[in-house]
Amino acid sequence: SGSGCLSDATFAKEILQLLPPSSPSRRRSEDGGPNVLYLGTATYDLPAPRARQTDRLKELGCTINSLDVSIRSPSQSDIRTAIESADIILVGGGNTLYAVDRWTRLGMIPLLREASERGAVLAGGSAGAIWVFDGGHSDSADPDTFRRAMLDAAAAGINAKKGMSQCEEEHEDESSAAPASGKETKDWKYVRVPGLGFLPGLCCPHGDMVQSNGVPRSDDFDEMLLRHDGERGICIDHWAALLIKGGEYRIVCCENRPGSVVIDRGTSETKFCPDRTGKPGVWIKECVNGVIEQSLCPPEGKVSDILRFPTKIVDNLDELEKCRRANPDVAHNTLQEF
Repeated sequence: SGSGCLSDATFAKEILQLLPPSSPSRRRSEDGGPNVLYLGTATYDLPAPRARQTDRLKELGCTINSLDVSIRSPSQSDIRTAIESADIILVGGGNTLYAVDRWTRLGMIPLLREASERGAVLAGGSAGAIWVFDGGHSDSADPDTFRRAMLDAAAAGINAKKGMSQCEEEHEDESSAAPASGKETKDWKYVRVPGLGFLPGLCCPHGDMVQSNGVPRSDDFDEMLLRHDGERGICIDHWAALLIKGGEYRIVCCENRPGSVVIDRGTSETKFCPDRTGKPGVWIKECVNGVIEQSLCPPEGKVSDILRFPTKIVDNLDELEKCRRANPDVAHNTLQEF
């Protein structure tokens, strides 16, 4: 998750463990701590999500810098300097499609790829998990993630998700909460959005959650994989994280948090639990002969065992254009700033 996991010290410490201590490309801030570059494009560079997602790293001695590009368009020199000086690039949750479109328009993609290749840590939750993959299962069509809605809510000093039925901590995340009743269900659909393709696969964050449209993400992700059957799915529970370093991976979970993983007492087999009475985990999903097969990702292993390159990627341009029209990039069409 975005602000959920990133506001937990466990995950902040794990991010720092990914830094290559002896790498000559590692940059250091003046006070000796790692430089963290925060990209809050997906939440339109609002200060509250930035604080929730970076405060734990700041407490651990990191220097936090932000590159605000959701509306403003910094010079290419400023963008390059910010990215090249980062030890860690932390991408916040929010509207993935808007963020990736802005980065593409501003020429940031090659710079982000270069940062990854030199050893910078790429981290984040929700949209910040999707962006490194070929694509993801996204709530970018949720009107609560649109620029105007988020800026208006921030200006009014309210939480747009107030009054929903999830726990208080999950209210603070960028993903919308489940409706308290059927009457409060909102009319929007999940959409496959493109990532930057640094890792193969289709990523589904908050895989054990239900959001404001009332549809379990895991169920909808299965339907998406049937339509995009050339891709393997990585379904990450709200309180779980997939850590990749070189050719190895580990699964890290928040202690005492709900999740989808339960063990059947009769068979000792692991099963997906939709009511979140189990522990957090990560699931591998794939369409095989028209049927979705899923397996629990082992706690650690080789990346090649869980990720594979797609045999095909099916375009959904009409869906994406509909999202873009509903949540337009004002900086692309006008010089006005908000």
